[in-house]
This record gives sequence, C-alpha cells and structure tokens, in this order.
Amino acid sequence: MNRLFVLLGAVIVTLYIISSAQAELFGDYVGEKACADCHEAQARGWLTTPHAHAFADLAHQGEEKQTTPGCVKCHVVAMEADGGFIDTDLTPELINVQCESCHGPGARHVQSEDPKDIISHPDEASCRTCHTPGQDKHFNYAVKAQLVHGEHCSKNKE
Repeated sequence: MNRLFVLLGAVIVTLYIISSAQAELFGDYVGEKACADCHEAQARGWLTTPHAHAFADLAHQGEEKQTTPGCVKCHVVAMEADGGFIDTDLTPELINVQCESCHGPGARHVQSEDPKDIISHPDEASCRTCHTPGQDKHFNYAVKAQLVHGEHCSKNKE
C-alpha cells in the first residue's frame, strides 16, 4: 500500500513539474489552434490572410531575414514577451502573425471564456508596432482592420 502512495506521489510531482515547465516556456500564449476551438470562422478567415503566412514571407525576402530579430519579431507571436516566441524549434506554434499578436495573450481567456480576459478590439496602435510608416507606408488601418480575419468575416461580423 505504501508503494502505491509513493508511486502516486511521484506521478503527481512529475505532472506538476511538467506543467510548470510548460507554463514557464509558453506562459500566457496559447497559439492559434486554442483560439480556433471557439472562434472557428475567424480562424478559417485568418488562414486566407498574409498574416497566416508571415513567417514564410521572410524566407521569400531572403533566408537571413528569418534569423534577424528585428524582422522576426513582427512575423511571430510576442517574440520579446515572456512566454512568447523563442525560436522555431522551441515554439513553432507561435510562428506567423496570429490572434495573440493583436488580441494579447490568450491563456486566461481560453480558461475563463470571458471576453474581458482578451483584447476584443485591438486599436491602430497595436498594428503600428509592426506596420510602421518606414515598413508599410501605405498602411490604412480603417481598411486593413476589416480584412484581418479574412474577407468573409468582414462581411459577417461574429
């Protein structure tokens, strides 16, 4: 009986260590697949946008851009934030410009399902962290904000 308790205790400690390590690595960022569980239409629409392929676009501009931090940070989720993108080996689920790039970290919202736990309507300033006048001189927030979840979502707001 004592062996059973020791084994059970070891399993519990191991699971705690694994979940703590994962939380430390991923922090509050969950990746687009977690968002898609509840926001299927937006996720499908997002897949049709350039944001869904932002990291691959760096390769088309030259392979060295995928290793230049100043370029990479705008083509992944939260590169300079705790729990954000680290590299393609450790955090491949955070490549591309995903939901959390604009709406903020989603772990709390995924757990609570409370709209107050996410940025529901990102403002122009959040877009301008990457869409700077130097990088995107023709950026028009009013137009682009309507298409960020894909054209079909701009017509059928959910």
